[in-house]
Amino acid sequence: MVTTISFVVGKGSLSHNNRSFIAENVVEERVELDEFYIQQPLRDAYDQLFGQAVADFNATQKRKDRMVGDYITKIKNSKNNEKVFYENVVQIGTMRDFGVVDGEGNITENALLAKEVLDEYARTFQERNPNLYLFNAVLHMDEATPHLHLDYIPVAHGYKTGMKTRNSLTRGLQEMGIEKATSKNDNETMHWQERERGYLKELCEERGIEIEVLGVDRDDYTLPEYKAAMKAKDEAEAEVEILNSEKAEIVQYIQLASTEAHGLADDIDDKEEELRKIEERLKEAEKLRMENEKKIEAIADDDKKVSSQLEQISKEAVAVPNFFGGEQMVKLPKKSFDKLMSICRSAMKLKKIVSRYDAELTKAKETIRTLTDTIDSLKVTIKNFEAFIESRGLDGLFEKFLHPEKESVLGKLAYFKSHAREQDSQPKKTVNKKHDMER
Repeated sequence: MVTTISFVVGKGSLSHNNRSFIAENVVEERVELDEFYIQQPLRDAYDQLFGQAVADFNATQKRKDRMVGDYITKIKNSKNNEKVFYENVVQIGTMRDFGVVDGEGNITENALLAKEVLDEYARTFQERNPNLYLFNAVLHMDEATPHLHLDYIPVAHGYKTGMKTRNSLTRGLQEMGIEKATSKNDNETMHWQERERGYLKELCEERGIEIEVLGVDRDDYTLPEYKAAMKAKDEAEAEVEILNSEKAEIVQYIQLASTEAHGLADDIDDKEEELRKIEERLKEAEKLRMENEKKIEAIADDDKKVSSQLEQISKEAVAVPNFFGGEQMVKLPKKSFDKLMSICRSAMKLKKIVSRYDAELTKAKETIRTLTDTIDSLKVTIKNFEAFIESRGLDGLFEKFLHPEKESVLGKLAYFKSHAREQDSQPKKTVNKKHDMER
């Protein structure tokens, strides 16, 4: 059989690769056919590769502003067009000749053959490319065509100044013996890709798969032009399928994110309404407090009068003998006794009012504290959500999704293509099947 191979630059969406998020274009029942060779968190990989180099460099610096803090951030902010990591998507054929399933939904022999080739290619990648540290590698069988996502960090050594070990694709490839660039269209990356295509072609031919590059007649091109055209043609063969897959994932992700964002906003509205009612209750409690304070002040103002009344009552009390023994008894005039009882009842009433007010005030304050904490937490969640959307370059896309009437169909397609989602640096594993990479 005759087909093509595709060796293209991927978008580097780790959540897509590792199936942390299952988009509608993925057949979930076939996820178990995928191969998850390596799933190392990006930050862990950086600590392993560059942690010691960062520590050694910082130990020689006397000024804090010259020290390297987060090396990932340093690479992101680099002016040398360096990337935190690189991805290549490797695919044999297209859905027309190497589709995963046939018209009846059965796994095709060609798909299994492609999987066998790609499996061997993935398992030998690190041995062939010691300076391209493979931290995430997945073979997908749950989409239209079998394909690999290989995510790697270039590592270069032996720098005389600065960090001794760094992220550098060009120098890393040169350390592996890749020929240096002669022009923009004849550089180290192209030389390396040509070598990798050659190896993949050999694996295919060992299994009876003949490889050709469609639509490129070498006689019409110089060698650099031919290489550039071949690369562009290879990318075009797989880019449509890959882009459609990633676009479908982005659309579905934005839909879910929109629902979540609106839900959070509704929660905040509900909590703020509840808080408003509690604050009204607190105002009523405050009003009651002020009324009680006036009563307390009135009682305080009458304190001397009450004290005088009690002193007068005390003088009017006459001790009488208790013929039956026990505690001594006193005799009061009826008017003085009634006045004493009135003073006692007022004191008891005041005590109950103060106790009820204290309980209501404590309850209201606790409720307000809980609601305020909840609202603050929801607002932080929304803020983090907005930051996540912005960090993935999806803020404009999110706005267009919320207001589709403002964007034409062609405009939406162009936007999807130019704003493909960036990587999730902490991938979550959603499948149990995992194979260790043979190194």
